[in-house]
Amino acid sequence: MDPRCIDFRQLEVYEIGAMLVTWLAFPGEKESEDRRGRVHASLCAYALRAKHQSDPEWLVSPQPIKPLYALRTQWDIDRDLRTLERRFRDRMIAARMAIGFLKEAVTGEVPTLPAGIKRLSVNQMALMVLDDTGYTEPENVETRIWRPSLPVIHLATAIQLILHLAEPRTGRLGLEVLLLDRGIIELVVRTADYHRSVIIQSRLKVDPERLIRFRLT
Repeated sequence: MDPRCIDFRQLEVYEIGAMLVTWLAFPGEKESEDRRGRVHASLCAYALRAKHQSDPEWLVSPQPIKPLYALRTQWDIDRDLRTLERRFRDRMIAARMAIGFLKEAVTGEVPTLPAGIKRLSVNQMALMVLDDTGYTEPENVETRIWRPSLPVIHLATAIQLILHLAEPRTGRLGLEVLLLDRGIIELVVRTADYHRSVIIQSRLKVDPERLIRFRLT
């Protein structure tokens, strides 16, 4: 699959952040471009509102804002973000399931597993996260969370890792940082590309052509 190019000279930072988050939540081939477009627009509108709240002076200076974002209704934003929030949660759960496989591929050794987890397998990792999913059987986690996440599992693990490493120093980071912080966005893209290469070599046996690629230009 050809990589999706990310060019900060052509798009605003929040547009690029919104693109990554949209593809993270809606990576499947059956997802319509129309739906992705609506979610992307709502994320951009949300980012603009978040920027205004964190920096009131920003609002009174000239800004290049597309009418599509400025005129997005709060009802549309709330509707789109409700679905996205659930999908984002699912991707972070899938990322936690995958991290052990990445560690094994990098070190050549099975990482220390949580108590009660017998081996490094998708089914056992599904059991590990079961309490966070709302499901009662690990098979449901595999079907409804793990498999839909596979096209962006490298992106999910990159975001999970970066947010986890930053939390002790900055506190829990919200969606805003993935939309407005260019440094974080660039780090996510580079880390995801590295994780993609590791995943291809891991025991997960994910088809490389299924992994959605992003490239900084």
